[in-house]
Amino acid sequence: MSTKVETLRDYSYFLDYLKHLGMLLFAISMTTPILGLVVFDVETEIVEGDKVIDSQLIWDKPFLPYVAGFIILVIHWFKFVEVHHSMKNINFNHILITFGFFFLLCLYPYFEMNIEFTSDQPHSRAIFSLVWGLLGIFSFWKLHHAKNNGMLKDELSNERIKVLSNEILADPVVALVCVGLSYVSFSAWLIGMVALVPIANYILTRISIKAGY
Repeated sequence: MSTKVETLRDYSYFLDYLKHLGMLLFAISMTTPILGLVVFDVETEIVEGDKVIDSQLIWDKPFLPYVAGFIILVIHWFKFVEVHHSMKNINFNHILITFGFFFLLCLYPYFEMNIEFTSDQPHSRAIFSLVWGLLGIFSFWKLHHAKNNGMLKDELSNERIKVLSNEILADPVVALVCVGLSYVSFSAWLIGMVALVPIANYILTRISIKAGY
């Protein structure tokens, strides 16, 4: 009588490919807001029958949303690197979750660039905040899927996972607040994004340091 032995497929070789793809997508997404600031925009308008060239320089652009958007991506990059570096294996479901994260990462600069032209539209601000919040949710999902399936290295302790989970959830919480502020005014949304993101992450980082994690 023969017994059937089921072996799970080893997907660990995907870790390096996902790391390189993630670094590439983060580099592209981080470059986009910088280009949005420094690119010299020129528009041609018809004024009283004559063509007039209207140029838009860096000081004519919404500077703070671009800077805040860049900082948000930097924060997500740190968390992505820590989680990915702590993984010893991966399964197909985790690959799918990671590509969901990458999909949102690709959408992020598109909606951020639209803020320059649609900042007066609450829905545009809300969608941008929603995409940024979903990035945090997918990042949280990635971490806990890896934890629950034994794919994390022993060097990432349970205490550090708890602290890292709280740090990751700071972004969706702040993003949800900013979705509400989107319908108050552009200034309220901008202040919320610029102020709450660094404050929330700084507080949680200091708590982690004091706790020894």
